[in-house]
Amino acid sequence: MKCPHCGAPLKMEDKFCTYCGAPNTLAMQHQADMEHYEREFTETQEEVLTKSRKAGHLTGYLVVLIVMIVLNIVAAFFSSNAWNFKYERRRVEATKQASIHRAALDKMIEEQDYIALRTYYYNNRLSGVDAFREYEAVMKYAGNLGDVYMYLCNTDRFGYWKSEKSLENTITSMSSDIISLYENPLSSYYNEESVTEEKLAVIEDIRNQAEALLVTYGGFTSEEVQELKNMSKSRIEDTLREHLTAIRTEREAEESTAEAAPDESFSLKAFYEEYFGGDDV
Repeated sequence: MKCPHCGAPLKMEDKFCTYCGAPNTLAMQHQADMEHYEREFTETQEEVLTKSRKAGHLTGYLVVLIVMIVLNIVAAFFSSNAWNFKYERRRVEATKQASIHRAALDKMIEEQDYIALRTYYYNNRLSGVDAFREYEAVMKYAGNLGDVYMYLCNTDRFGYWKSEKSLENTITSMSSDIISLYENPLSSYYNEESVTEEKLAVIEDIRNQAEALLVTYGGFTSEEVQELKNMSKSRIEDTLREHLTAIRTEREAEESTAEAAPDESFSLKAFYEEYFGGDDV
């Protein structure tokens, strides 16, 4: 590059000619362009760094958010399937001990202890386990028998019947159990091994025990229990209401008599006065 005034050689970075001192217009334009490019580079660099830092923070937030979403999904999955996992574990354990459970169940059926049978079956979580499908129908009827037993033979049944609402609740529940006792197991969706002739005989025996409970503790006559299978729900409820109300009234009269009776408990002082004519010494 040469000076436009004197022709002396110039460098691009020279702002003035070193010989004549004239301004180097070409260099000034170049310098201005370079300064402009440098400013743009610096500004662009700062902008890029700022955006990178923001992107870094945003990425961090996104990572945390994604992790939380994933954890919530996993927690929801395990929560919704907790019962399934628990049931599966119990099913596996029950299946491992199938021979022990089956022997216990068969023994209770042989002894006609259907209340204990029902308790054992449900306490050991055998319901729904494939290894015990053959007992499903029997357990359904044993459950009805257990409910009737609970309502009639519970030691606190009289206290429970004191209010009309409680008595009506008992009548409603018992009538449903009685109707269920006389349902035909062959018309239900039980598998074949659950309704064999042997199992049907057990179900009939369960009905007989329920009828005996109704006669012994429910005030029913033999004729009434024979008619139960043909009674409507409303008639069963009326019959229960009649007998349970009578039992409650009788019990209340016994309690009133007991409260009114004089205290005949032993008194040492009375004993001495009667036999020795004075106070104890």
